[in-house]
Amino acid sequence: MVSCSDHVAMGAGVAMLRAGGSAADAALAASAVLAVTWPQHCGPGGDLFALVHVSGEDEPAVLNASGRAGAGADAERLRAAGKGEMPLHGDVRSVTVPGCVDGWIALHERYGRLALADVLEPARRLAAGGFAASPQLASAAAALPAEHELRAAEDRPGAVVRRPGLARALAAIVRDGRDGFYAGAFGEALLALGGGEFAADDLERPGADWVPALGLRVWGRQGWTAPPNSQGYLALGSAWIAEGLELLEPGDARWAHGLIEAAAAARSDRDRLLHGVADGRALLAAPRLAEQRARVDPAQASDPVALRGDGGTVGIAAVDPDGMGVALIQSNYDSWGSGLFAEGIALHNRGAAFSLAEGTSPEYGPGRRPPHTLSPLLVCRPDGSLHTVLATMGGQAQPQPCCSCSRAG
Repeated sequence: MVSCSDHVAMGAGVAMLRAGGSAADAALAASAVLAVTWPQHCGPGGDLFALVHVSGEDEPAVLNASGRAGAGADAERLRAAGKGEMPLHGDVRSVTVPGCVDGWIALHERYGRLALADVLEPARRLAAGGFAASPQLASAAAALPAEHELRAAEDRPGAVVRRPGLARALAAIVRDGRDGFYAGAFGEALLALGGGEFAADDLERPGADWVPALGLRVWGRQGWTAPPNSQGYLALGSAWIAEGLELLEPGDARWAHGLIEAAAAARSDRDRLLHGVADGRALLAAPRLAEQRARVDPAQASDPVALRGDGGTVGIAAVDPDGMGVALIQSNYDSWGSGLFAEGIALHNRGAAFSLAEGTSPEYGPGRRPPHTLSPLLVCRPDGSLHTVLATMGGQAQPQPCCSCSRAG
């Protein structure tokens, strides 16, 4: 089974399974097609996280393919210009080196069964030959520069759209691996656009790392997520807090209230504590979570959270006949990311999540990964078998639906 936000991408993933591919092949094929058909939310100019469950293994593998700030990142320069927070749109300093393509390659090298050319071919074919614009893309295209190729979709659902720059990038990845992208036309365009924000060495350093999974037992099952710089710990922490509340049954207002307040309690200090090298296990320590649970008021709603931007994320869940499960999330962060493009590919703006507060752990600086909203989740039964694969959209709110889905499951 493959699940995501676009039927064309789902079809590409299912085709990989029918060809004998793994859940990783299916997730990658769907991910690449979404980069073509949902470019307002994701693409090679963004980041990627993935969790992979393999039957018989004690813990899932976790792939962190989130980009790092370039060598020219300078928080003091922004502070001196009077900036109190990172720019969100139209500024290359909100762009970190995109990790998506490194993530595709790392996931395929470890878990792919089919040739990478076959996995990426549905996306390349659609980009070169054209595809029908979805209503969502047609609406989002109105925000693009007048000269952008995707403006052909503006207010015209069903219009045939082609993406030659992305088609060339996908072909280059198949031909030359990561060098075809980071050292090719895209990388050259990024360096030129950066104007010193990035150095060639930044693009030579692979941006995908296999990292230890972060786990917590909740509701009799084992939950797994990505450690910081991902905010995935909030999904597990929210569920742990909710487990100790009187939730009653779904449909009762107190059930919804309890889940919402559990998520609010878990994220109350997120912006202060989440950064690239935060200790996920310490953030999930039982005494700390118990203190957060004690602050939940069954009769009082917490203050709403102010969010930046409109959101731009896709989630993919895939499971194959051998029981491999993949939760993959890729993102531009905000719709169309930074609003800047290289070879027609939208550049994300994950760097907007850095802090400009001097001396803080999430401070903007060279080689650092910003705090990340992407929160893939796997849930296993007591015997270690796969129970649920979760990959949601939702920006800072991603851990909340993950917590709710775990409870409902």
